[in-house]
Amino acid sequence: MSTSTTPQRRERRRDYRQFLPLVQGATLIEWTGTGLFLAVSTIYFVKVAHLSTSSVGIGLTIGGAVAVLAALPIARLSGRFGPVPVLIGVMLLRSLATLGYLWVAGWWSFLLVVTLIAVTEQSSPPLVQAYVGGRAPESLRAKVMAVQRTVVNLGISLGGLIAGAALGSGSPGAFRTLLIGGAVAYLIVAAVFATSRDRSSAGTVATTGVRELLKDRRLLGFTAYNALVSLWMPVLNVAFPLWLVTATEVPERYVGILYAVNTVLCIALQYPLNRCYHTTRRAWLSYATAAALLSCGALAFAAAPGFGTRGALLTLGGAVVLLTFAELLQVGASWTLSFELAPEGARSAYLVLFNTSRTVANRVAGPVLMTGVVLALGRAGWIALAAVLLLGAFVPLAALRGPRRAGPAERAHAPKARAGH
Repeated sequence: MSTSTTPQRRERRRDYRQFLPLVQGATLIEWTGTGLFLAVSTIYFVKVAHLSTSSVGIGLTIGGAVAVLAALPIARLSGRFGPVPVLIGVMLLRSLATLGYLWVAGWWSFLLVVTLIAVTEQSSPPLVQAYVGGRAPESLRAKVMAVQRTVVNLGISLGGLIAGAALGSGSPGAFRTLLIGGAVAYLIVAAVFATSRDRSSAGTVATTGVRELLKDRRLLGFTAYNALVSLWMPVLNVAFPLWLVTATEVPERYVGILYAVNTVLCIALQYPLNRCYHTTRRAWLSYATAAALLSCGALAFAAAPGFGTRGALLTLGGAVVLLTFAELLQVGASWTLSFELAPEGARSAYLVLFNTSRTVANRVAGPVLMTGVVLALGRAGWIALAAVLLLGAFVPLAALRGPRRAGPAERAHAPKARAGH
């Protein structure tokens, strides 16, 4: 190791320690604002905006589909200008869209607002990840992102607690206050990033065309696989509560308790588990483990109705714990492998497109799959889902055994061949 690299490393570590509180503070504010409305959104849509549950579901699905399509132009913008300017624009638009809920007067206005929310909500995490990737040393990226996700969960929990207290007061203007609070939170985040010194893209921003992104088979294949393993989201948010209520004798109040178990475990374990996925090999193994855990969780859900109230509760609790560990491993592994896949000059564009996998799983295909296939078929649906996820667990093992190709990030740093050699 040359002596000149040591001061550079020290300076980069010092720089990352200086920007980290800024990013974490902005993240806490952003996700507290999100948590303010997330916990009560369905109630607002049905009781205040007077929409039917089916129309809300259709609107959310369409909004998610538009968000997937919008990822390509946003990826191009972030590839041209860097993550921070695009992130500021996203936060400003998200603030306006949040206020737009106050004027929802029918399904079409709801669809417009919910689509804008879906587009901006999808775009924010990969842009922040690209910013972190440009500032944090490579060896510390997984740790930094683990801290980030812990802060995200804290913010959502804090926002949910505030929302619960506000609605518990019985004030007719509680929803308006929560929406305004969320909009203000996004404005603050935009202001925080506007005042930051952005070095994440200095000298490395490249114009990344849509064709280049769509021609990268590794990117598209990894994005599709991540969508499969990200099915823990609709399982946890859609299938689990409906299955508990309709197929078991467990009281409804335990839905909230088991959600709390998931949240507490995520906050407590995301950072300690970063060792499981901080290298490429460990990240692939984490994906395999996550898929296997999801498969076991699906089987546990299938078995729960066969027990009495106490047995079903314990079985459902075990399934939620399995899903939580799968969530922690999948999310962490996705940071490592998406960083490895993306070339430095186009990192934000790659990450924005890759993040569409979460939107597909959580908003587009996932809810329909859970309600129209898994829950419709009952135990057979859960068993079929378990079989698919078990097969998915072998994909990372095949990737590790196959010939290893250098990713764009590695090719970008590879030494050029000299003439005559």
